[in-house]
Amino acid sequence: MKIFIDINHPAHVHYFKNFIKIMEERGHVFVVTNRDSKIINQLLDAYGIKHFIRNKRPTKKSLVSTILYLLGIIGFCVRKSLKERPDIYLGFGSSPAAITAFLFGKPSVLIDDTEHNKVNHALYKPFCSAVLTPFYFKKDLGDKQLYFHAYVEQLYLSHNYYKPDTKVLEEIGLNNSRYALVRYISYDARHDSEVNPIPEKQKREFITELSKEMRVMVSLEGEKIDEFYKPYVFSISPEKMHDIMANADFLLTEGATMASEAFILGTPYLYINPLMVGYITEQTKSYPKFAAYTTDDQEVFKAVANCSQNKITPIQKAEMRDSVVQSTIDPTALLVWFVENFPESKDIMKNDPQYQFKFKNK
Repeated sequence: MKIFIDINHPAHVHYFKNFIKIMEERGHVFVVTNRDSKIINQLLDAYGIKHFIRNKRPTKKSLVSTILYLLGIIGFCVRKSLKERPDIYLGFGSSPAAITAFLFGKPSVLIDDTEHNKVNHALYKPFCSAVLTPFYFKKDLGDKQLYFHAYVEQLYLSHNYYKPDTKVLEEIGLNNSRYALVRYISYDARHDSEVNPIPEKQKREFITELSKEMRVMVSLEGEKIDEFYKPYVFSISPEKMHDIMANADFLLTEGATMASEAFILGTPYLYINPLMVGYITEQTKSYPKFAAYTTDDQEVFKAVANCSQNKITPIQKAEMRDSVVQSTIDPTALLVWFVENFPESKDIMKNDPQYQFKFKNK
């Protein structure tokens, strides 16, 4: 089987990397296209995944630039499909993959966990064959939607595929140090256009306060770094970021994906982005000691102080990770079965939602 995957975000590389490896071992072939992004290209190269680079995201956001960007992606996918002739198309909420598959009369299977991406849902729903969404997803996408009982981040952070490496800490001088990880984003995605983030002044004050108690490691989107952040920003290969996150005492983040990654790894987080998603709601409700949300700056300062004074022990981290593992399935194993047996697999899951529990974590 020849499988087409479109990648639009660094996280998508992680979502599909284990699936690609397993499927290649089973004799399947891949055609991977990706947005032209430095970090996406670095990750795909680091994991040895052959890929074809398409257009960059427009720097100026407007309706016209968004439409042209989408048409450019579809055009690239169509040209690559004419040459490669894939049998099935995959992506994380990828409307270009779904539309291209439809044009060629082929099935497409998408994964999605982002409720607020309404425009994208409207674009891909008429064309895709199936949408796999996790149990905490709050939006009804119609009869093509199938639920699975796992967090999307378990596609790559499940203990079946990932073990934290403490050697990475030596590369940036973190041996035996307490440290907090801070992630600030650029809000340049289409669904970020109406967001009013916490002001820059307060975000800097959070870092200053955190740094009084422990070392602060800052990860920023964008290439330009303000003088304030330079003492805190660190440089490391992007594929090693999860090792840094797994060993951190605390994560302060505007990125929802990174928040959920920390959760899976047992690292407490505070999410400070006004955009709310189902998995943040689920985690803050079920595990309030490890997952919190606020956009109130005074509440952030309280959380920072609490983090500094109340260290989560390795045993507590391990207990939290085990609790998540025991209550979920292995989504990569499910995806392998689902794609290899499509479209029969779609009917099986629709008729028997409990079938997915055949893929429990080992």
